[in-house]
Amino acid sequence: MERLRSEVKVKLALVVKPVDVVTGLAPAAVPRLVLEGIPCRPVRKPDGTFLLLGLPPGDYRIVLSAPPHYADGRAVVDTAALSPLEPVELVPMLPTSSYPFAPGTTLIRVRAKGMPNSANDSAIIRAAVTDGNLACAKLRQEADAGEAELAFGAAHRLVAGRCYYVLDRDPAKREFIRIAALHEAGRRAKLQTPFRFAHGKGTVVTDVAEGAADGRGEWTAAFPPQGVEHFVCAVQLFSPGDEPLILDQEVQVEEGRPVQLGGLPSTDEQGSGGK
Repeated sequence: MERLRSEVKVKLALVVKPVDVVTGLAPAAVPRLVLEGIPCRPVRKPDGTFLLLGLPPGDYRIVLSAPPHYADGRAVVDTAALSPLEPVELVPMLPTSSYPFAPGTTLIRVRAKGMPNSANDSAIIRAAVTDGNLACAKLRQEADAGEAELAFGAAHRLVAGRCYYVLDRDPAKREFIRIAALHEAGRRAKLQTPFRFAHGKGTVVTDVAEGAADGRGEWTAAFPPQGVEHFVCAVQLFSPGDEPLILDQEVQVEEGRPVQLGGLPSTDEQGSGGK
């Protein structure tokens, strides 16, 4: 038995961890995992992760599908760059408007009219709390650009797998981060990708709601309860590739009440408007 366990450990090439960005847990619906262009038979564990055994080192394109509640989760992984002890790749699963959001969540919906299907498939919505009094955490010390592990002086509502907003005092240095793992009761975090900017001690990290298109040109982002009657958030709609902003709007939100933003113009209308 010990020999078998040892052989399995040696052959383990990749652990794929799908995460529901609303709950921070494994998706309620079991995703279907595909490696583009490569046949594979992943082993699914009770915690929702997938084990891929016997893959040679290289680059792999992962697709996780669990419609209709989630958009496809995608990732490109270089297995040679992962830790041999923990070769884990976190893949966020973003909700569509069909997702069964829990009572008490605050929904922000955006609808586009006449947008091409390709844009519908790729664009995502992020709504970030811009009220510094509603901090999920604060940086315990200064953090340099390129850092991927950090400590929090005060952590309130951080959840591994979720996206957060670094509300830097300098608006030009504000950025989104995703927490890949939490340690020390949530006071230390490993980021999925490093900081793009340096941030000072005490910088506030706030909540972010994310969503993907539902195939009908609508995006929905859902905030968990913030504990206040009103708060302000910045709503952005963008393509995740090179991240050009399609929408950037500040919104006053009343806790628990849905917000419906007006229909976006089609790409043809956007082009003619600039002429």
